[in-house]
Amino acid sequence: MITPSEQRILDLVDDTLLVKWVQELTRIPSVWHPDQQVGEEAAARWVEARCRELGLETHVEFAAPGRPNVIARLRGSAQSSEPRRVLMFEGHTDVVTEGDPALWTDPPFSATIRDGRIYGRGANDMKGGLCCALMAMRALALGGADLRGDVVLGAVCDEEGQMLGIKHFVDRGWADEVTACVVCEPEENHLCIAQKGVMWIHVVLRGVMCHGAMPLTGVSSVYPLAHFLALVQALEAREIARHGQHEFLGQPSITPTIVASPPRGGGQPQNNVVPGAAECVLDCRLIPGQDPEALARRVRALLEGVVALDDRLAYEMRVLEVRPPTHTSRDETIVRVMAEAYTDLTGQPPIYGGVPGSTDGTILYARRGIPIVTCGPGDIHIPHHVDEWVSIEELKVAARLYVLTALRYLS
Repeated sequence: MITPSEQRILDLVDDTLLVKWVQELTRIPSVWHPDQQVGEEAAARWVEARCRELGLETHVEFAAPGRPNVIARLRGSAQSSEPRRVLMFEGHTDVVTEGDPALWTDPPFSATIRDGRIYGRGANDMKGGLCCALMAMRALALGGADLRGDVVLGAVCDEEGQMLGIKHFVDRGWADEVTACVVCEPEENHLCIAQKGVMWIHVVLRGVMCHGAMPLTGVSSVYPLAHFLALVQALEAREIARHGQHEFLGQPSITPTIVASPPRGGGQPQNNVVPGAAECVLDCRLIPGQDPEALARRVRALLEGVVALDDRLAYEMRVLEVRPPTHTSRDETIVRVMAEAYTDLTGQPPIYGGVPGSTDGTILYARRGIPIVTCGPGDIHIPHHVDEWVSIEELKVAARLYVLTALRYLS
């Protein structure tokens, strides 16, 4: 049941201003263009300005040239004999490319309102959720909420790439005091308590380049790569049999996402040259219970078996990135508090779920053991699509859910 003091703070959520904020932020293109070193900074500066207007302690730090993080803190004033809690709301300011603007019904960064939705690249993923977190902090600040802990907003860069922003956030010590985090990604306001992990593996198989008319004078790298990929498919089947189906995440997978011969940038474009090397990238999606290091060893064993067929074959294998899978128990305080808040706000039980990809929360969980819940407004399946949109009704619910979660977690 929502108490009168909680309702007083909830009443400070300004829906008109919230929609205005989402439109303003969506209208700032924040696609990273590496050749120009231009991307999120304008959007980050917009977030910074709103935080300073609210009187929050605000910091701007660059994770890389042209790529700033914005960190804001609302300090609680109430005293408690218990260890001080710090609740983080996390979002990112970068968005993926809009692609061909001609394919969009409205200009990609127009933030057009139609049929109860805001349309635009990034409205769903995830400027809507980021603005809901800002609105929640505004309500808490204006209402003088009696908090026995702090609320931190992390608006970071490069989530769509190498997650440089959240890694910098952690390396700089900002996560050290965080005791729970709500990742405001678009999940239709479901409480997602698990995320798939990811491991990217780059493989190069090397043979001996030769003339296409005289293939026996060299060693093709293509057939060994094809053999390796068939073995990878069998390995995926074994991983599925070994680990089964996760309640929210389904089965693990190993997907070749890049296959090239000769390797990219390796030359040899002629039709009459047997390439001396071939490459692939494996996108391994992991569920709780899988060990990334053990899986990498299995992949390496397959490669060793392939090159053993001919002593002129060799391989290179490099793990590009590992983000372990996450799982937060329903018994965690942040999950219980958020579930109760959702029911009190909507009159419905929460819907629990999982994130098929990885979010910045993966880094917080893996490097600092921070319990995370991924929960924000926006259709789960629409990120990165043409005509991306976010529901205004879901924005309203999310902002209030964040307010009530903060009040109760820090009470």
